[in-house]
Amino acid sequence: MKTVRYAIPAMLLLSALLLSCGGEAGQTTEDTNNTPATTEAVTEDTSYRAEYLPEVDYNGYEYRIIGYSDHYTPVIEKETGAIIDDAIYRRNKKVEEQYNVKLTATLYPFTDYLTVSELVTKAGRAQSDDLDLAHLIFRDAYNSVLDGIVPAATALPIVDLEADDRPWYNQSMNESITIDGVGLFCYTALDNYPSGGCLFFNKQIITELDLDDPYAMVDDGTWTMDAVYKMGQEAILDIDGNGKYAVGDRFAFISEWDTLSMLAYTGTGTMLVEMVDGIPTVSQNERLIEAFSKLQEYAGQPGFFLDTFNQFGWAESSRTEGINLFAAGQSLFIVGSTNTLTKLGDMKDDYGIVPHPKWNAEQERYYCEATAKHIYVPLACSADLERTMVIKEALAVESLNLVYPAYYDNALKNRYIRDEESLRMLDLIMNTTVLDLGQDPFWDIIRTPWLDTLQSGKPNFASKVEKNLKKSQKALDELMAMVDAIK
Repeated sequence: MKTVRYAIPAMLLLSALLLSCGGEAGQTTEDTNNTPATTEAVTEDTSYRAEYLPEVDYNGYEYRIIGYSDHYTPVIEKETGAIIDDAIYRRNKKVEEQYNVKLTATLYPFTDYLTVSELVTKAGRAQSDDLDLAHLIFRDAYNSVLDGIVPAATALPIVDLEADDRPWYNQSMNESITIDGVGLFCYTALDNYPSGGCLFFNKQIITELDLDDPYAMVDDGTWTMDAVYKMGQEAILDIDGNGKYAVGDRFAFISEWDTLSMLAYTGTGTMLVEMVDGIPTVSQNERLIEAFSKLQEYAGQPGFFLDTFNQFGWAESSRTEGINLFAAGQSLFIVGSTNTLTKLGDMKDDYGIVPHPKWNAEQERYYCEATAKHIYVPLACSADLERTMVIKEALAVESLNLVYPAYYDNALKNRYIRDEESLRMLDLIMNTTVLDLGQDPFWDIIRTPWLDTLQSGKPNFASKVEKNLKKSQKALDELMAMVDAIK
């Protein structure tokens, strides 16, 4: 029987839930670091093991990682009582003792991700054995593979992208970035916490308007674009009665245009770049054009969509203010990612989390755009790639054993997740994440024309795609040439 891909088992989730209910009352975001870590007992009967990894002693080898001090920190020096940090510490100690290695890290603020990329590129070109593992954003990791600095996953020892017994692999992601049989990366439980594009909904508004239960709709397959958009229309309210919609009124959706656009491609199961027999192709799918046209039609209706970029300007202020407005009850939905959870801990109204809606009820599964597109990668110039990958795989296994339960425990204790259904939806979202090459790394060449047309209000998507087709296909042809060189 095929293993559920990248899934946290229901028993483990229930254990985390029980731990949360049996411990302290839900703390606020600010006191997370004072919450005692409680995940160790959870893993007793749910421990994953990688039988394929060798029993080997690396004689105290210093395993060197370059990463970030404020995002996905790979090495924690001591336990402090913070749930997730302590889980990372225990994960590392377990691997260190198992293989007789010492994990060390050179850390930079995440805002310096370009510095990390430059150091990796410098080490690769100099063929220096200065690093074992590097944490890169997807775009930089992608370029490093094509430049030969980072080996493609299919060329790595230990890795087996076709294995169906490695639940610490995110196979949904891995399949979406396998090109003509070449797997560019192997995403594992080490590489990011549960993450993916999703919708948050305000439960109080659902109850007030007597709307259908989103959880039940997800379960029975009726969570579709049409259903979601119609629910959104029901929620629109001109609170001040002036005939105009602005901050202070109630909207169907709050988001930025680029985030909102994911409802038209990822969720509908139609990518901006489709894989046809393993070959990336610019999508001209009629469903994609119809989905964008439908989103454009609804978003143009008064009160349906508040664009936070237009309202507050670019960068974090746009996202933060949008989240604040949703938390204040000024929209039924906000388009975000599972990482948005940590910013909703103090929201007064109850909220829920659900995946992107499907195109229609006949669509077989849900798809959620990957949002935390970071990955730990080895360098091709490593003196011992097998050792590098043994340790990475071991860290992935123990991330699933220790860090993921801590993530859920933390989310529950701090009221980021407020009901058992949301916990289950978070697991569903994590298991359905995919990566669209048209969104990243070819966002400027391929996605931008779609986004510009969506914002323009003119439903000429087909002609825009056709006009941009030659340029887009050239970029994909260059990609294929580099993939052929990797083979």
